[in-house]
Amino acid sequence: MPTPATVLTLRTLLFTVWALLLAGVGMVLLHQALSGVADDSWLGRRGLWIGIGALCAGQFVFMAAVADRLFPAADRRVSGVSEAIVFLTLLAAGIGFVLG
Repeated sequence: MPTPATVLTLRTLLFTVWALLLAGVGMVLLHQALSGVADDSWLGRRGLWIGIGALCAGQFVFMAAVADRLFPAADRRVSGVSEAIVFLTLLAAGIGFVLG
């Protein structure tokens, strides 16, 4: 039976890798969309919105799953407002993706 410290370490590593992958894909897509590398394909036209969404999703996963657990004494007003801003930006990217 694993100890609680081992479980917390494993969860932290897994969520950090997940958040890093989301944010990394988002940054690559944003770079392609903003530098003019994107072509006229479906992904090229919507790459900006997918990039913003993936980047915000990575930040939200890290804040909600890692930072809140590692720093429980952090001010909830500050962390709550930060998470809300990132989540609302994620929703705006979803709306922008749908509206095209």
